[in-house]
Amino acid sequence: MTQFLKAPAAPSKWATMAAVSIGLAMLMIDTFVVNVAFPAISRDLDAGLGKAEWTVSGYVLVLGVFPLAMGRLGDIFGRRLVYLLGLIVFIVSSILCGLAANIEQLIAFRVLQGFGAAVMMPGTLAIVTSAFPAHQRGLAIGVWGGVSGIGLIAGPILGGLLVHGDSWRWIFLVNLPVGIVAILAAIRFVPESRDTSAPRSVDWVGAGLLAVGLASIMFAFNDANSRGWTSPVILALFIGGPLLLVGFVFYELRQKYPLVDVRLFRNRTFTMACVTACLFSAAVFGSQPYTSLFMQNYMGFSPLEGGLAFIPATALVAAIQPFSGIIGQKLGSRLRLLIIFGSLSVAISFIFLLRMDVDSTYSSALLPAFLLRGLGIGLVLSSSSLAVMTSIPVARSGLASGTLTMFRQTGTAVGVAVMGALYVHHIDTDIPNRLANSDSAQVAAATTAAEHFVPSSDPALRAEAQESIVDGFVLIAIAGGVVATIAAGSALFVRSRSGARDLAAVPATNAVPAAPAVRS
Repeated sequence: MTQFLKAPAAPSKWATMAAVSIGLAMLMIDTFVVNVAFPAISRDLDAGLGKAEWTVSGYVLVLGVFPLAMGRLGDIFGRRLVYLLGLIVFIVSSILCGLAANIEQLIAFRVLQGFGAAVMMPGTLAIVTSAFPAHQRGLAIGVWGGVSGIGLIAGPILGGLLVHGDSWRWIFLVNLPVGIVAILAAIRFVPESRDTSAPRSVDWVGAGLLAVGLASIMFAFNDANSRGWTSPVILALFIGGPLLLVGFVFYELRQKYPLVDVRLFRNRTFTMACVTACLFSAAVFGSQPYTSLFMQNYMGFSPLEGGLAFIPATALVAAIQPFSGIIGQKLGSRLRLLIIFGSLSVAISFIFLLRMDVDSTYSSALLPAFLLRGLGIGLVLSSSSLAVMTSIPVARSGLASGTLTMFRQTGTAVGVAVMGALYVHHIDTDIPNRLANSDSAQVAAATTAAEHFVPSSDPALRAEAQESIVDGFVLIAIAGGVVATIAAGSALFVRSRSGARDLAAVPATNAVPAAPAVRS
């Protein structure tokens, strides 16, 4: 047993890839598995949509903010060590999620689970990048992206298989046996690597400013409909959140070793690839929980049927991602074409949803949109990762991957909050107008049900409620299409070239000169 746990000095690059892939697949599955369980969690814990959203957005917000610091810790203390610590936190928090007694506990444990994922995530890409030679980096990132795509496929399917009625807890408890295998594989097959030039400090104040600023904005969107968009609390959050983010930027500029290396953003490819990834995630993954709610609560799908309904999209993602990394590397400076085409494919998928009415079916409306969405995701995820990772020196890969993760997950978190706010605001204003001549108690009941995508149980009100729900879902599609189109526009400014040369021309003000990553 001791001999098994001892990592070889130079394990096969493919063994390293396989070991990291187990943990990566697990955390990606948990990113998407809750989407299928979302309706069951809301019903079982008697949670309103505003609170239930935090089971998704709380997880991805933490996963968006803290990889920056965790990437730095991995560079300093060893990427394998930090990855393993994150894996342990992830497993323990998964068990706590499965045992949560109420929605508040579940949100708290999901935030902790997101922190564990944030510790793991930058290490996965940095470990894979350093394990492969430069000429195979496109292949490595493509496979890494394909494993991430497994989460898109396995998450909905596993969610559907594990959720029966209101029993959703096994989507978290199943992580215990899988996590143990991931720990043993990492100990055995992942060699330690670190950046000897990395600063020996982490900017926790900067991480706090960023987290609180983003959380304030999300709280504002989540509570604006219940408190009122002009209430003092909501206005304070809408003003305070952006001010904290501005303060974060100025604070980073004054730090000797900032959380975010401002020099990286002087590289236009790095900056615009991160911005594109943020917008793309807001459009695609920000809308996904509401698609699950629509299929299960409105169209009457079971959790398993709802999970299987995503397969046309997720299968395309898994099939395309590995090849998009390879094709992207061959395209070189034209890499942005993949990102633009993928973003436009997703924008068109939302256009298909604009045709929906109360008589639309899965095959007539959702299936064409899912196919286009799968094509777009498969092209964008790997190619945007390749654009980022080839724009900077390999020694900075931990920080760069953490920054990319921050932009992606922040986009998802804000997308969930904004689209949820749009939908609830529509329902809260549209249904009372439609049912103005009905009893106030009936209107209130119909509004509450429609907020969860459930048509009214009252036959006299059902038709109006159905139309309002479909119109609200179309409103989400409009928002997603606009954001995806903007993402395609931002990708026009992505130029793939050697980031090492770009950064070499930038004077190092407060940084130690970069050195190649070394193994120990």
